[in-house]
Amino acid sequence: MKSYESYTVEDFIQDDDFRDWVQGRGNRGLFWRSFLQKYPEKRLAFQQAELFIRAAAVPPETLSEAEIRKETEKFIENAFTYSVHRQHRVSPDLSNRRPAYFVRWGLRVAASLAVVAGLLWYMVATKANPSHAVASDNGGNQLVETRNDTRQLLRVVLNDSSEVLLSPQSRLRYPSQFSGNARVVYLQGEGSFSVRRQSQPFMVYTGEMVTKVLGTQFVVKAFDLDKKITVQVLSGKVSVYKKKPEHVPDNKEVNGLILNVNQAAIFEKNEGNLTKTLVADPAPIQKKSRDNSFVYDEVPLPRILRELENTYGIPIQFDEQNFETCKITAILSSESLYQKLDLLCKASSASYEITDGQIVISRKGYR
Repeated sequence: MKSYESYTVEDFIQDDDFRDWVQGRGNRGLFWRSFLQKYPEKRLAFQQAELFIRAAAVPPETLSEAEIRKETEKFIENAFTYSVHRQHRVSPDLSNRRPAYFVRWGLRVAASLAVVAGLLWYMVATKANPSHAVASDNGGNQLVETRNDTRQLLRVVLNDSSEVLLSPQSRLRYPSQFSGNARVVYLQGEGSFSVRRQSQPFMVYTGEMVTKVLGTQFVVKAFDLDKKITVQVLSGKVSVYKKKPEHVPDNKEVNGLILNVNQAAIFEKNEGNLTKTLVADPAPIQKKSRDNSFVYDEVPLPRILRELENTYGIPIQFDEQNFETCKITAILSSESLYQKLDLLCKASSASYEITDGQIVISRKGYR
């Protein structure tokens, strides 16, 4: 069993499980997320190792093995040149030999540490498929770019402690330090965002569309080859709108949508249309009971629909007078929301459709 109480920065870096977690791989995410609660005294080493692994994950074409070896040898050569010069300047008097010895010994240790650091850097870099580079936004501000070239999700932690799970073949550009009135990042591909709430809004730019939040969970999908850009809200509230044309900066009108939990926005790239709908599989925002079962015995349908509305946080529109005499006996548990609606509509001779991020139910034969 690993002795985490004595872990150093080097131990964290050489721990395969830890490296996998930092790079968004492995199955021990829960353990490492709660690690500092159990070992708070390891916070500094933990954070330094995490930063080291992220910094070491550079593209192969940016820093090759030969370049690493060359820089390391250059450092060693300079160190020993400095040592020789120091030795020639030292008096031959015996009283001065001991300090000179320690100077040379210290430099050799420094050089050895440089070699170890270089080799360790290379070891981590060659195992890390994700890449980090430096980019710039339209305003010339320097950004960090992280690209996920793996087949697994890559976890990216931003300066404000917000997290992004970056999907394969996706890239994220972001400042190393957020500043100004907004936290702005740029996404190509797909990312699942967990944004820490702060006074500055968090904004995700994806082509012609902007997603703006204060703190919530949402998923943005914006691959270059896709005809659509989608935003799905998992919790909280999100505003989605088209990017303002640069030649009308004073225009205060925003052509956008407000999305709540379980709602989604779709932006059609060709037509430029932005519409609101629901996510593919709405998740309950409230737990009705331990098994989340809905048990009904001759219960009026309007009461059931209101309960589903509260459980999933999705508005359900219907004419209560048309359904007031409809009584339902059923047990609904593991079905998805849409499956529940199918069963209820079948039992009441009704149908439903999704319009503007809401569910609209109508009964056959009624107007």
